[in-house]
Amino acid sequence: MDNQSLGNIKFINCLPLHYGLSHGGFGEKLSIYSATPAQLNQLIVTEQLNISPVSSIIYAQNSEKLVVLPNVSISAEKALESIILVSKHPIEQLKQARIALTSKSATSHGLLKIIMHHAYQASPEYFVSPLSLDEGVLDDAEAVLFIGDDALMAYHHQLNGYYYYDLGGEWKNLTGLPMVYAVWVVNRKFADLNKDYVQMVYEKVTGGFQYGLTHIADAAHTLQDTFSLTAAQIVHYIGLLNYQFSPAHEQALLTYYRMAHDLGLSPNITEIEFAKVVK
Repeated sequence: MDNQSLGNIKFINCLPLHYGLSHGGFGEKLSIYSATPAQLNQLIVTEQLNISPVSSIIYAQNSEKLVVLPNVSISAEKALESIILVSKHPIEQLKQARIALTSKSATSHGLLKIIMHHAYQASPEYFVSPLSLDEGVLDDAEAVLFIGDDALMAYHHQLNGYYYYDLGGEWKNLTGLPMVYAVWVVNRKFADLNKDYVQMVYEKVTGGFQYGLTHIADAAHTLQDTFSLTAAQIVHYIGLLNYQFSPAHEQALLTYYRMAHDLGLSPNITEIEFAKVVK
């Protein structure tokens, strides 16, 4: 990995981009480094990567040294099947429960805390754990928060006796807004010194997504032997996601930042600064 590597989320939610980079020619001239959102977050913050998708809250926590690539995100209008709270009890009974949070992301932590506080007037005890889907709900927790492929597997293979809550749907019920889970960011200094390279990456990321979405059925077939999901289930899941970053998404993300700030989870960000690229 060098400082010009492009970070890449190794979850199914980035399948369209994966496919565009690997099968559509958009990965040419790029060095790709794939990892979980939490790992990419750390690499961006420590400047070991200069361009990468990150959990959306990471921008708010580091806005002084990052800018956001326009027109690209991982968002959803409502329930999305890949941020799932699995509980031993109905969510209304978790007011002071112990809840384990996946160590693979950051935005989802804030999202759950916002939902529990505002929708359920709850103040659970949260702790971060390297959760495994094989372990299920931990013995010392009343509920666990899964994201990404783990959450998707949990959603499609639900066990009797547990309660399943989709945080995308919970957020929609609470605010009426879409939710932006990840954005592509660039180190501010790197962007200033490497404008042509940033422009190229922007074009390859947006073009790669477009190619992958156009060929999503073919892309899904490349994964169906890897996960306990059918190609049709993968295509359905991708259809729940939105990869644009419209003004409506921007305002929804600023709402999330404001609510996260109110709970002491994030600085008070009132605007998002975008990288200067030709769209």
